[in-house]
Amino acid sequence: MSHRLHGINYRVLTTLLVVALPAVGVGAFLILAHGRARLVDAFGLKLAERAEQSASAIDAYVYRRIVDVSTLARMPEVRAEAERASARPRNAEATAAMDRAFAAVDVNRPEIAGILHTSASQYFADITRQDPIYREILLTDRAGRLIAASNLSSDYDQSDEDWWKRVMADPTRGEATISDVRWDDSARTYAMEIAVPVPGSDERPAGVLKVVADIREMLASVAGIDLGTNGDAMLLRRNGSIVFSRQGVQPSARFFAADRLKERLDETSAVSGPSRFFFTAIEPHAGSQIVGVATSQLASTYPHLPWVVAAWQSESDLLVPVASEYRSLLLLFAIAGVIVLGLTLWFTVKLSAPMVDTGMALVPHPPLQRVAEEETV
Repeated sequence: MSHRLHGINYRVLTTLLVVALPAVGVGAFLILAHGRARLVDAFGLKLAERAEQSASAIDAYVYRRIVDVSTLARMPEVRAEAERASARPRNAEATAAMDRAFAAVDVNRPEIAGILHTSASQYFADITRQDPIYREILLTDRAGRLIAASNLSSDYDQSDEDWWKRVMADPTRGEATISDVRWDDSARTYAMEIAVPVPGSDERPAGVLKVVADIREMLASVAGIDLGTNGDAMLLRRNGSIVFSRQGVQPSARFFAADRLKERLDETSAVSGPSRFFFTAIEPHAGSQIVGVATSQLASTYPHLPWVVAAWQSESDLLVPVASEYRSLLLLFAIAGVIVLGLTLWFTVKLSAPMVDTGMALVPHPPLQRVAEEETV
């Protein structure tokens, strides 16, 4: 029996579209959302790992420099100079007079020249000439009086300096300390102050040795993190203030996700040892960013250095590989549309076929004459 298709059954088409397309759309959305979340997690962990590598390099560099300066403080010439000067009686008036002389920065004055031309001062000057990492070296006695320096200082009495007070907080043994990173305008570089006690013959501090070190090598571990044109890395403090940035920032500048950073650091504060994590945050001029963070271990020894390394990259860069998945999704919808249309046509054909009349009467036929078989001879 033949029949013709007079048109699409739009009721069937509507039913199939209502059932099929939402299911396909929801399934595709869930698959893409799950894939995107996994991609964000993987990329965030990768950024945190790179930040952790940089933080570990910074810790290793600082501790190595402290060991180097401590070794210098134990040199026999340095120890002898500190003990000899500490044996002199203290005289407040003489110290004030020397302070005024150094403030005048007159190298021709005998009292200043006498300090700059000691064997220890010449030794320090040789070190700064041969190793540019050491920008300045100075030595004080137990009272904080300057007794040797690689180059001229404008301060004779160093006992009022924070670094000196931290080293001599316990006068029976002393303690090594380091300063925060600072920008040296005269040298146009980042520097750090490292101060250590100079042990005397009885191992009590006979003086304090301070070194101003160029730390470009340390900061290279942050500057060397290559995250493309839309990514960057910084050395930060826990409050979001910036210690170092490749772009150069104002001293008062803060990390764009400072509040979120502090929140996450507070959540991980109970974790002992190094911690790393990642989060997403909005950068006002670049949109959503994935930020990987790792903490420095220096704060466990030097609480005034709560450093963290943050590395981030634009989330839009991350989703570039997902763009091909969106094309696949469009192809999926096209295939689903073709299938739905095909099923619609098939059901339309089925529903448009004429009904069979099951009540049709049977027509009687006369009996058929059977043909006799021929007999075989």
